[in-house]
Amino acid sequence: MKILFYGDSNTWGYDAKDASRQKNRFTQMIKQAFSEHEIIEEGLCGRTLCLDDPYDEDRNGAKMISMVLKTHAPVDVVFIMLGTNDAKRQFSTNAISIEKGIRTLMYKALNPEIYRDGSNTPQFFVVCPPKMNINGLKNERTKSNFGQNGFEILNNTKPYLEKGCSGLDVKVIDTHAVAGSLDGIHMDESGHKLVADALISVIKEL
Repeated sequence: MKILFYGDSNTWGYDAKDASRQKNRFTQMIKQAFSEHEIIEEGLCGRTLCLDDPYDEDRNGAKMISMVLKTHAPVDVVFIMLGTNDAKRQFSTNAISIEKGIRTLMYKALNPEIYRDGSNTPQFFVVCPPKMNINGLKNERTKSNFGQNGFEILNNTKPYLEKGCSGLDVKVIDTHAVAGSLDGIHMDESGHKLVADALISVIKEL
């Protein structure tokens, strides 16, 4: 199988300690568990569900998903883990924005035009972004970027993601991962392992 992981800095493997890329990120753990499958990492720091970042237009997940799917076609399975950056204060969003955002992105991803070459539509899974670590609010940068409202949004994304995906034959997975304590947004190795273990179980059932 060809399995695509589409996400933000947590999929990329951003390490809050030094801004480097973690070697033991969840996609690499999954790759080690399934050497027979092709694992594609499409993580971009700052990527949103469907919002235009004024500092980088390529971060809009809904606008880029079609290109990514076409680039790697044919793809069998897609895991989407986005929503963290949508909770930033600069976007003035709320929990319902997560619902609308994932629906906007999924409409783009399921567009039949993408599969005109005869390839099958992939099986899609939406993964809840990690919950914000409460210690993140002690981090000045995180507090400024996300604030209390961002904390509340990220600690209850599943019902909104499920509502946004209703009727689309897309399963929402909550790994119950919590971001690390350094910045409260990015997962440390234990968080990556939790996500990896949960998704490995899903892949084994496919």
